[in-house]
Amino acid sequence: MKIIYKIGRTIVIFIAIVSIYSCSDDFLDRNPNDKLSSAVFYQSKEDFDQALSACYSTFQEALFSSANPVMDCLTDNGQASFYSATSIAQGPITSLSGGYIDVVYTESYQNIARYNIFLKELSEYGGAVESWIKEFEAEVKFMRANRYFNLYKFYGSVPMPLEPVFYETQFQPKVDPAKIKIQILSDLDFAIANLPDKSFASGAGKLVKTSAQALKSRILLFDAYNDDGSAKEDVMQQVKSITSEIIAKKYYSIAPGFRAMFVDELGEQEGNPEFIFAIKWTAPTNFVSMFNGWGVAANYIANVSPGGGIVPYANLANSFEFIDGTPFSELNPLYDAADVYKNRDPRMAYTLFTQTAVFEDGFEFSLTAPSPTGYSYLKTIASTDAQNYHANLNGSYWPAIRYAEVLLMYAESTNEIDGPTSDVYDAINMIRDRDDVKMPPLVDGLSKDEMRNAIRHERRIELAFEGFRYDDGKRWKIADQLFTLPASEALIPKNFELKNYHWPLPQTEINNNNGILVQNPDYF
Repeated sequence: MKIIYKIGRTIVIFIAIVSIYSCSDDFLDRNPNDKLSSAVFYQSKEDFDQALSACYSTFQEALFSSANPVMDCLTDNGQASFYSATSIAQGPITSLSGGYIDVVYTESYQNIARYNIFLKELSEYGGAVESWIKEFEAEVKFMRANRYFNLYKFYGSVPMPLEPVFYETQFQPKVDPAKIKIQILSDLDFAIANLPDKSFASGAGKLVKTSAQALKSRILLFDAYNDDGSAKEDVMQQVKSITSEIIAKKYYSIAPGFRAMFVDELGEQEGNPEFIFAIKWTAPTNFVSMFNGWGVAANYIANVSPGGGIVPYANLANSFEFIDGTPFSELNPLYDAADVYKNRDPRMAYTLFTQTAVFEDGFEFSLTAPSPTGYSYLKTIASTDAQNYHANLNGSYWPAIRYAEVLLMYAESTNEIDGPTSDVYDAINMIRDRDDVKMPPLVDGLSKDEMRNAIRHERRIELAFEGFRYDDGKRWKIADQLFTLPASEALIPKNFELKNYHWPLPQTEINNNNGILVQNPDYF
C-alpha cells in the first residue's frame, strides 16, 4: 500500500520501509539493500529489526550531525556559506531565505514520516507480544521527539502528524507550540521508561535510557528562562533531577582526550566513556551525500572546501583563557604575539589553527591563503581530511550527546536553584581537568551571577562548533545581543532581530498547502 506524506510541497512516498539494511554483527554496520511493500515486509521481529536500522540511518544526515559546526556560524563563533548560513546570519531572514530555513523543515518531516510508518506498523504487528516491541517503539519515539524538537525550537508552531499521512490528510494546520512540547516530552518519557538502563558504550550503537534522559534535559533547558532572562525554578529543578540521576549511575566519565572524541584516527572513539549517544558512519558507501562522500567531519578548512569552509572569529579565539585561568588580554605576561596558542587553554589549539595545522601523525597542512580572521577550523578535521579533502568514512562517530554536556546542564540548573554549591564547582572542574586539557579549577567564592557567566563561558569553549551556541543564545534570551555584530567583528555585519527567535516557515510550504498552513507572525 502506498502511503503519501506531504507537508506543503514535501512529498515522501514510502513503499514499505523505504530503506532496508542488511545484517551484520554491529547494529549500525548495515547498508541499504532493497525495497519492499509493507504488506509483505513486516512479518517478523527480523523485519522490524532491519526497518529500525533504516530509522537509525536518518541520524546520519549532515544537517543533524556532521554539519552541526555550520550551525555555530549563525552566531558570534564564526561564519560559513553552507546552508545559506552567511546570508541568514546577516539578515533580514525571510520565508525565501532558503538554506537552513527550508532544509530543517523539509528534512524533519521526511524523517518523521518514516518514524510514523514504523510506529504504525509496529502497533499493528500480529506477532507475539515480546519485550523487543516496546524497546523498538522507544527508540523510534526518541527519534521522533528529536525531530519535533528541531521544528519546535526553530519555528514554534508547526503541523504535528503522529500517524502516516494519506492523500486526503496531506494538508494539516499548525499546532500550538505548547501541545508540540507536550508530545515531545511524552515520546521521551516513553523512551526513558522502555530503553535499556545501561551505558551507551555497552549498547552496540543503540539508544539507551540515559540518551533519552539527556535529550529531555536539553529540551527542558531550552525553555528554562523567562523573556527577561530569569530562570524558571520549576523547570531547572526538573533538569537538575534528571542530570543528577545520570551522574549517579556512574556509567560515564570525562574522556581523557578532547580531540580524540572527534577524530577516529586517534583510536578513542569506539567505546568512548563520554559518549551518551553517538552517530556512527560505516564504510564503504554509508556517508553524508550532501558533502559528496566527505563523511562525518566534512572538510571545513577555510578556503579549501568548495563552500569556503568555516571561518572562526577572533571573538571566539579571544574567549579561550590563558593556562592559569585568567581571561585573554594582550597585556597579560603570558601572551605571545608570535604564537597566540602558547600558554592558552589547550582546547583552543584542538579547535582552531592559524596558517598551518600539524596533525598527530606529523602531517602538516597549510592554508593556500591566510584566513581573513586569522583563524581556521580544526576540531573535527583529521590528517586524512586535510590530505585528501574528505573525511574518513570508516567507523567515524559524531558525538551527539556527551557527558560533558550533562555536567554543564547539571551545573547550570543547580546554580540557578541553589547558587554556586560545591557540586556546581565539581561538575565544571571535572570538565576542565580532562587529561589533555588540565585547566585550573574555577576560583573559589564566585557569586551566583559570576558562576552563571563561568558556566556560559565553559559551554562556549567546550562545545564550540558542536551546534549549541545558537540555541544557547536564544534560550538565555540574549541572542539579539550576542549575534548582532558589526563587520569589524564578523567580516560581514550580522543582525539577529527579536522576531528571529522563531524562523518563518518556508514560503514554498505556505504556497502549496491549500491555504491551511499559516505563516509565522512578523513574516507575512
